[in-house]
Order: sequence, then C-alpha cells, then structure tokens
Amino acid sequence: MLSIDIEQPRRLFTVNVRLTVPDDQIYCLFGASGSGKSTILSTTAGFENLHRGRIHLNKQALAVKNENTHLHLPAWKRQLGYIAQSSHLFPHLNVLDNIVFALPGRRLTAYTEHLIQTLDLQEFLRAPVQTLSGGQQQRVALARALAVRPQVLLLDEPFSALDQPARWELQDLLQRLNEEFQLSILLVTHQLTEAQRLGNIMGILEEGQIWQEASPAQLFATPKNIKVAKLLGYQSFLPAEYLGLGRGCLALHPDRVLLGTFPHLGLVLRAQVDSWFLYEGRWRINLLGPHSVRIQATDTQGLNLSKGDVVFVTLLQPLVFPSESFECERN
Repeated sequence: MLSIDIEQPRRLFTVNVRLTVPDDQIYCLFGASGSGKSTILSTTAGFENLHRGRIHLNKQALAVKNENTHLHLPAWKRQLGYIAQSSHLFPHLNVLDNIVFALPGRRLTAYTEHLIQTLDLQEFLRAPVQTLSGGQQQRVALARALAVRPQVLLLDEPFSALDQPARWELQDLLQRLNEEFQLSILLVTHQLTEAQRLGNIMGILEEGQIWQEASPAQLFATPKNIKVAKLLGYQSFLPAEYLGLGRGCLALHPDRVLLGTFPHLGLVLRAQVDSWFLYEGRWRINLLGPHSVRIQATDTQGLNLSKGDVVFVTLLQPLVFPSESFECERN
C-alpha cells in the first residue's frame, strides 16, 4: 500500500494531498493540466525533494519532512516503477536491451519472458526502438518498468500522445497487467474516460487539492458539488424552481437527458431544438429549455429534427444541489 500525505508549494498554489493506493488496485488521479498531478508523481518517485509531509510504501518511509525529521530515499531505492508521457527509451539499445537494462547481468528471467509475451513484444526484441510505433514504445516502457518488479507503478499520462485506437488497446492491456501481476498503480490523467475506465478509485484534483475520491461509479452518481459535477461531464445546470421543485440547482448530464417522453423514468421537460452533432456514435442535441437555459440531450436513433422544433426530453435522476438559483445560473 502506498500512502501519500504531502505539501508541495507551486508558483500559483500549494499541492496539498492525502491519498492511499491500495494493494492490487488502480488509483486514477483526474485533473486538468496544471492541477498538480505530475508534481505528486515526481515527488512520490523521488525526483523532487519533499517540502513537508510523508510518503510511505507499506511500512517503509520513502520520504519524511517535518520539524524533526528529514528523510529522502533516492528514487532508485524506492521500489517504484515510473513511466512518463514520453517512453524515454534508450535510443542506442534495441528493445530487449531496454527491457533488461536494470536486471542483474542484464539477463532475461522467466518472469521477464512472461512479461514480454503478455505485452506481445516477442517479434520486436532485436528491433531498434526508433522503428516502433508510439504504442509499441510504451509497451517496451511498461516491460522495462515492470521487469524489476516494482511494488507500485507510477504512470504520468503515458497514453496521452497516442491515437485513440492505440490508447484503448493499452488501457485494456494495463487492466490485464493489473489483474495478472497483481499490480498497484497510481495513474494521473486529464482524460475523464480514461480515469473512469481504469480506476478502482478515482480522485478529482483541482489546484493541488483532492476535491473528492470514490469509485468512478460513485463519483458520477454523487458528485459533492457543482464544481465536481462539471469536471465529471455534467453540462447543464437548471434552477429547480423553473420546474416547480423549490430552491436548488439541477445538474444534468447529456447521457441522462433522453430525447422523448418517458414519465416512468424521470422528469419530462419541454424544450426547443437548437443544433445537433454526432458524438461517439450517438447524437447529442443542443436544446433551449425553460428560460432559455441550454440543455444537451442524447439520442441513439437517427434524427429527423429541424432547428426550432419543440420536443420533449426526459431527465433521468437529475442531481439536485442545495444552492441558490443565481449560483446555478452562473454555471
């Protein structure tokens, strides 16, 4: 188990987080660029000195900094694997030599051979790394990081530079590695779908603070406030009084707003069509709701709509936050 409790001053804010990566699980830290994700990983890995706090791996202290103690274990002693956005492979070595670089005598072991097969790298072992695609290079980086059997794998957006098919393939592979090798993984990403797809636990990071953490499903169902809801893809915020529901703010996610009248499923709302577009195989319809509040709905069927059409949409389990109407309208 990896335990992190740190304060790291940055130029605009202080990264102040406390999180735990349980054994054999994937913790996804989700946040926008500049929210402090990479600072957390580089400090945990030992690339940055800790300003204040502690980092423990099981019962071993990796870094401690307070009034009485100043401990900094070097990165190479921390039993942590680390992969950045770029694979950082050794360009003068072939694939195999990259993988075994940190092994005693740089020799293959049965474990490493199994790792190579799992990562489907057998046919590339003698190839120069420059001849590989981006996805293949990240597979080699994974093999090199895991060859030394780290207790925790730290991943700093390793798939962000890849095209979507390669990204999906490597996400699937990471889940397989997690299950087959019982890996503990701390992954940071600015891609919501990646965090929701991979994480057993997901933390929402903003300006160096973890606003909320839970399973991806729990987070999506119960964001603690409007700010977290927006980060999780809720796009429309409607004063509850517009629907005669008293004070508060309704948060609507496009996937929970269906085109059509289904009163047995949720609230039915009258709206006017503004525009529409295809998004990942489903239609997203931009609508003008009560008081011209913009609402986005989802439909899986072919559309026969015109701008200005009056339609009905069903709100599936809309979230209600106890905020004032003016706060809702600002969002």
